Amino acid sequence: MIMVTGGSGNIGRRVLARLSETYDVLNVDRASPGDAWRGRTEALDLTDRESLSHLTESFDAIVHLAAIPNPYVATWDEVLRVNMLSTFHVLQFAVERGIPRVIFGSSESASGWGIHGKWYRPDYVPIDEKHRSLPSEVYSFTKAFGDQLCQAASREHDLQTICLRYTFVTFESLYPAFLAQLRSGEPREALGTSYAWIDVEDVAAAIACALQMPMQQGQSETFYLTAREHYGTLDTVEMVRRNWGDDVPVDRSYYANNPRGSLFDLRKAETMLGWTPQWTVERLMAEHG
Repeated sequence: MIMVTGGSGNIGRRVLARLSETYDVLNVDRASPGDAWRGRTEALDLTDRESLSHLTESFDAIVHLAAIPNPYVATWDEVLRVNMLSTFHVLQFAVERGIPRVIFGSSESASGWGIHGKWYRPDYVPIDEKHRSLPSEVYSFTKAFGDQLCQAASREHDLQTICLRYTFVTFESLYPAFLAQLRSGEPREALGTSYAWIDVEDVAAAIACALQMPMQQGQSETFYLTAREHYGTLDTVEMVRRNWGDDVPVDRSYYANNPRGSLFDLRKAETMLGWTPQWTVERLMAEHG
């Protein structure tokens, strides 16, 4: 059985649908997932450590998506409290129950180049999993802290952990506004944004891959998940130049056949996770426009 926390959210509902095709799935969320979900939901508050204690099932893995999704919908204190406590309690529960694997719904914001305060100059582009992280506001900090908690749990308790740093996620309720922006013809060249994105279907597919990825005890891996191309109107090399000048090292070979490739590097996810994004701007417009 797989436990999914936050399965009633915009990403979580699609993850429930995808995983329930293969696994028995328990949704843990204080909110209802809606009528489409026919499985079981436990309305638990993950900031309360004892809330998980009455679960008696044996779980093969936990997919931890529950979180306040950005710094704009709650106070900073609440974002810190909810996001950090819930992640800590889920990892603690996994260790105590002997659940071998936790998949953490992180964010590219953990790097400092998603949602951000200060827009730092990257050391190089594309930004990969070895690049240092420079979170500069509360939500980004909670995601970076969650990644570090996962790594610590792997080191100390032999837990297998996978941190998925997905970029801005498009889903059904966002399609009208997102597609209208794409069709407007207005230049998308603002400084301070990467225009990186990913569709919710690709996030769900990556989580399915993460459940199947071969791992050793105590192994922890982080992956960037992004659509292959950003949705801005500038080529990436020019976008980097306008944001940070000419002295940021850019792997031009990475963008040679994909000039508007994402600021974030896909290669580790493709080779180790065995996942490749299927959704493009063109496909999104064709199927949801």
